[in-house]
Amino acid sequence: MSLLPTVLAPATLFPHFISGLGGSVFALVLGVVALGLIFAGRSIIKGLAFLVVGLAGAGFGIALGGSILGIVGAAVGGVAGFLLGGLIGLLLVDVGMGLAMGYYAYLATRYLTHSLPLAVVVGIVLFFVGVAISSKLLELVTALIGGLVLYSVLVFFGLAPLDSAIVSILLAAVGFFVQRNRRRQGERWRQM
Repeated sequence: MSLLPTVLAPATLFPHFISGLGGSVFALVLGVVALGLIFAGRSIIKGLAFLVVGLAGAGFGIALGGSILGIVGAAVGGVAGFLLGGLIGLLLVDVGMGLAMGYYAYLATRYLTHSLPLAVVVGIVLFFVGVAISSKLLELVTALIGGLVLYSVLVFFGLAPLDSAIVSILLAAVGFFVQRNRRRQGERWRQM
């Protein structure tokens, strides 16, 4: 009997067909990703956003530059598209945090007050608050996501759900404080 709700069941990360050696390798990779998110989530998320959106921008730049100036245009367009796309990706991390905060504030306000105009206003206000404080929340969000992934990995390897939850919560808390302290040290270093 599990004390945790079925929403936290690992089936979302481990489909039924993943088992044996392939499932174990997949679980180990997810375990490494989870620990990365827990202890260095800010760097991973921002780096991943820069890379993914940068590659999309490079593809667009290559196509556009190549159609206008040929091979030279494709090379210049690829580099410029990658850099511009990467910068847009970094911006999207903050906007995404704002959207998440605004959306959940809207839902909560709508549920509690049953007033659509009030829910929209609260959602919009918390969108801007979320964008403004996203750098403070990023450590917490990545540590929590990493903890959830780690929980699924531990359950997959046979650890009891309650024990998996305790380990995941403790590591997520430690990871949050490690990330926060690392950010504060970086801020102090920049002020010197």
